[in-house]
Amino acid sequence: MATRGARYYVQWAGRERVVEIRHGREGLEVIVDGERHPADVTAVEDGDLLNLLVDAQSVTYAARFEDGAAMLSFHDREVRVPIEDERGRMARLATGGSRSASAEADIKSVMPGVVKEILVAAEQHVEAGQPLLILEAMKMENEIRAPREGVVGKLHVEAGEAVEKGAHLVSLEAL
Repeated sequence: MATRGARYYVQWAGRERVVEIRHGREGLEVIVDGERHPADVTAVEDGDLLNLLVDAQSVTYAARFEDGAAMLSFHDREVRVPIEDERGRMARLATGGSRSASAEADIKSVMPGVVKEILVAAEQHVEAGQPLLILEAMKMENEIRAPREGVVGKLHVEAGEAVEKGAHLVSLEAL
């Protein structure tokens, strides 16, 4: 019998989905909008990357959390997924708070690498998903994209610069 797990409200593909994560006799189970999915998550490569197995499909990614969203980095893109846990949602609703993005987003490196190319300039308007820079890591070129629409506030790195995991890359200001 599965115990009640953590419940999250996730913005994905233009709509809100209710995601519950439970641990039961059969292992990890993810319930999305009432539909059950057997799942497993394991850390790979010294814990910097995760491997998610859901419905017999495997996905490897890096994740970090900032400003109420999960920043999921895959080998070819980065995706911003707004997430709200049940307690945070209740507090926001009780206080009349907004779920809107903060005034600034600080985009950080999810892994060590070398900045191969800067694709934007300070004070440039960018759209959500627009490539900001190319980060070469583990012999792969990774596009680091804008998590939302905004204006580039500051570039914290230069082309050719080596960065560590968690290094500040770009500050993005809200419009």
